[in-house]
Amino acid sequence: MSRSVFCSIGGISERELASWEREDLIAPARVERVRGRVEGLYDREALRRVRVIRTLAEELEVNIPGIGVILHLLDQMER
Repeated sequence: MSRSVFCSIGGISERELASWEREDLIAPARVERVRGRVEGLYDREALRRVRVIRTLAEELEVNIPGIGVILHLLDQMER
């Protein structure tokens, strides 16, 4: 799904998504050239990850570095 649709479904702003991408918390599933520009496309796994990030940040008040550590550990456990 496109960035705007992804943000709408995930309940986040495009600014939050850009910030999380800069912090390497989330990445698009793939990148395609759309109408002459590069656009990230997101999948259900990325949407699940957004929900985890939001839960950690909003409900548990974990800061960005802490979220990165937790996500890294969860990724290792899934492997």
